[in-house]
Amino acid sequence: MVLDIYIWLAYRLHALRDNTTVSWPAITAQFGASFSRNRRFKEHFLECLDIALAAYPDARVSVDPKGVVLYPSRPPIAKIG
Repeated sequence: MVLDIYIWLAYRLHALRDNTTVSWPAITAQFGASFSRNRRFKEHFLECLDIALAAYPDARVSVDPKGVVLYPSRPPIAKIG
């Protein structure tokens, strides 16, 4: 799941124009199909998010009770040329 989250952030963050909240139900629908309990999914997702953010230090993300807030961020790899 760490790689999935990293790719999701890399794809979304640099294209954002405004802050965007992704709700927990939307995150669960995208990443949590194999979890039967939402609480366990959320814990696992947050652990994986921390690891993905370590690999993408320019990612601007916060977590709140409603979901994950994505902020416009630099891409993880700069464009060449």
